[in-house]
Amino acid sequence: MLEQSDFVLRTGLHIEERPGMVNFSVVGRNATMGERKLYVEYEEGFKEREAIAKEFERRFPELQAKVGGETGIDIFPLGSDKSQILRDFDPSDELHFFGDAMHPAGNDYPLKKIILDNDLGICYNVKDYEHTWELLKQYD
Repeated sequence: MLEQSDFVLRTGLHIEERPGMVNFSVVGRNATMGERKLYVEYEEGFKEREAIAKEFERRFPELQAKVGGETGIDIFPLGSDKSQILRDFDPSDELHFFGDAMHPAGNDYPLKKIILDNDLGICYNVKDYEHTWELLKQYD
């Protein structure tokens, strides 16, 4: 799928292993902030990551692929999305979830949907760590 992208810049480390999943990035995990910004600008017009994720899921139905962060796609076993963390919380806890990919194709969406559908707490769609920090300071 990397070869099909029209985005020409490649920085290496396109697949990064993480606990319970792998992350795929067309531009690569080695990209500088400037290179990442170029990909973000490119991708906004094409929604390339959503198309890649859909094609990945079509080819590998036992896995899920979801857009995450600015440049990546998270790939994990079917049913092992972020919502599995709810097993670690008491149902009476009010949850505050911060995520940057809460749209239906995003990796934060499954957890957001369960939290909101079941009135378990509040979800914050954030742009970056600075935005998250500003919101957290309100609870100080």
